Amino acid sequence: TEGKGTVRIGKCGNALCGHVLNSSSGDKGEVVLINMKPKNDRHWTGSVYSRASGDTYYGTIDIKSPNTLRVEACAFGRFYCSGNNWRRIADPESLISSRQTFAEPRS
Repeated sequence: TEGKGTVRIGKCGNALCGHVLNSSSGDKGEVVLINMKPKNDRHWTGSVYSRASGDTYYGTIDIKSPNTLRVEACAFGRFYCSGNNWRRIADPESLISSRQTFAEPRS
C-alpha cells in the first residue's frame, strides 16, 4: 500500500474484503476494504476505511495491471476522491512468520 502496510484481499461472502496484516505475525488486523462488489471484471465498489481519519468512505478498486490495483476513497458525496496504487507482493512467502504452521517438520 505504498509503504503504509500490507493488505490481504480475499473473498467475504459475495464480495471482496481487505485486511491489514500484522507484519510480525501475519495475523489479520483491521478491515480496510469493505464489501467491495464487482461492477465489471476490472472495477469494484464498496467502502474504504481510513486508518488516518478513523472514518469509512465510498471506495473503488480498479485493476490497472496484473500486479497493480488503484484504490480510491471519496468524500463529500463522491465529489472529492483520492487514492494510491497498491502493488502485489512478489514473494508472499516473505510474510511467513514463526507463528504460522508449516506443512513439513522443521529441524
